[in-house]
Amino acid sequence: MAGEERVGQAVDLRSAAVEPGQLSTALADPSAEWIDAPAPTPPHDAVGLLQPGMELDLRTALAAAGRSLGLVAPQAAEITRLDREIASIEPNSPDLRAARHRAAEAGADVAALEEQVARTSGRLAARREADLPTEAVQAKLDDLTRKLTEAETEQIAAQEALEQAEAAAQAARDARARRLSLVDRRENRRREARAWFLDALAEPFERALASLPGDVAPTPPVGFDGPTLTGALAVARIADLSTPVVLVDGPFQTAVEARAALDAPVVLASV
Repeated sequence: MAGEERVGQAVDLRSAAVEPGQLSTALADPSAEWIDAPAPTPPHDAVGLLQPGMELDLRTALAAAGRSLGLVAPQAAEITRLDREIASIEPNSPDLRAARHRAAEAGADVAALEEQVARTSGRLAARREADLPTEAVQAKLDDLTRKLTEAETEQIAAQEALEQAEAAAQAARDARARRLSLVDRRENRRREARAWFLDALAEPFERALASLPGDVAPTPPVGFDGPTLTGALAVARIADLSTPVVLVDGPFQTAVEARAALDAPVVLASV
């Protein structure tokens, strides 16, 4: 802003070369070096940048406004409990592929060695019947028998590991299903909480609409179908806003007028 310092709760920057979105982001960023403002309250995410055609989830915005005023929905405690429970569930899926491969490989090794032991045992018996030397064949059979014992031990261990991995995989699936169920329940409670705020702030919302310039008839939020900017202005008037809102092409002639109408710090900007 050409080195010019602007101070106050009603600032007009419509003639300054500053982009409204950038300004709104900087106002909410404690680390911004070129601007100094109080930390934002929850409603700032919804109504920190006010402009025609803006997106507005009125239920979410009013819920944030209500919380900024200290209102607590009846569902808040359960939502907090569900948040903790969901965060505590961390399904850890084992590597079933590796466990299955190990078990299959161990089984194949045992089968191959059993065949070799049987074949070598037959050769040993035949040599004995023929009264031929058996030392070399016996040594080979002893070695194969030892390897078979080791392979059978590995097969047992691999099968146990596979069973443990399958049990862990089932537990992980159960945990994921439990987590999804809790997430669904939390979302239901959140919807109920937003509906509660919608009802609790219905009258303040109508009064806020009535206080704003324009021809939008005061209506409760559940039936509001006016411009999103108008709805957002009403929410801004209701909410406890510490960080200035950025208003673009609003219905106010001056920043002072906007500050008084919204009962919140305001910066006027233009695109």
